[in-house]
Amino acid sequence: MALAKHKKASLWGAFFVVCSLLGCGPAQGEDPVALPATCSMPAQAQPVRSRSVTDGDTLRLSDGRRLRLIGINTSEIGRDGAPSEPYAQAARRALQTLVEHQPLQLALGEDGRDHYGRTLGYLFDEQGRSIEALLLSEGLGYAVVIPPNDLLAECHQAAEQLARGARRGLWQNPPVLSLDELDSGGFHLLQGRVAAVTSSRHALWIDLDGPLTLRLERRDLDYFDHAPDASLVGQQLEVRGWVVDRQGREGMRDGFRRYMISLRHPAQWRMVTTP
Repeated sequence: MALAKHKKASLWGAFFVVCSLLGCGPAQGEDPVALPATCSMPAQAQPVRSRSVTDGDTLRLSDGRRLRLIGINTSEIGRDGAPSEPYAQAARRALQTLVEHQPLQLALGEDGRDHYGRTLGYLFDEQGRSIEALLLSEGLGYAVVIPPNDLLAECHQAAEQLARGARRGLWQNPPVLSLDELDSGGFHLLQGRVAAVTSSRHALWIDLDGPLTLRLERRDLDYFDHAPDASLVGQQLEVRGWVVDRQGREGMRDGFRRYMISLRHPAQWRMVTTP
C-alpha cells in the first residue's frame, strides 16, 4: 500500500511541475514559481538537443553524449524489479517534458566529466531558465554542490528553498533521517549532533553522535569561511551527501564510525536550532 501511495504522489508531482512550469497555470492556492535572480545562463552556453531522458538528472544528447545535470540529485528509479524511490518517476517525466523536442543551451562545468564518463553541465531552456532550478523549485530533487562545479550553487540552493518552504514534492514529508535510522549507503539527508572534531594529515573529521563521520579534505577548506573546530561540538547539524558504508573495509579500525560522508562544500550542511 505504501508503494502505491508513493506512485500516486509521483504522478501528481509530474502533472503539477509540467503545468506550473510550462504554462497550465498554478494550482489553486499556489503562486507561480519565480526562479532566483542568481539563475542566469552563462555566456558560454552552447545549443544542444535532447535525444532521451534516463532519469530526473541524466539524459542523452542528440550528439550521443550522456549528460549529468550539475547541482541536482533526484531520487533513484527502481531497477531489476525494485521499486522506485518517491518522486523518482515524477522527476523523470518532468525532465522529459522540459527538454524533449525543445531547443536547449548547455554550459559545461569547470570539471566537465565525471568518473562514469558522463558530461557534466548546466542546462537551460529556450527562455534561458535553468532546468535544474525548475526541477528543484518543485521539490523533485535535492540541491547538491560538488567542487569545482559551484557556478550556480546559490541558484540551486535558493530554488530548493522555494520548494521546501512551500512543502512541494518530496518536501511534503521532509526526508530528513536521524542517525538512528541510517542503515545503508547512498544519498541521504541526515540530522545529528557533533560529538568530536579531529584532524589527520590530509583531512578534518567531524564525528556525529551516531554511526556517521564527515570527512573534509584539506584541499577543500578554501570553500569554507573557516575550518571546523571544537566549537562545533554539541551543535545539531543537518548534512547531505552520498553515504559510504565502510564496514568490512580493509584498514577499518575498531571504534571508527561505520558510515562516512565526504564534506566538499558548505552547502552540504547547516546548523539546526532545536527547541
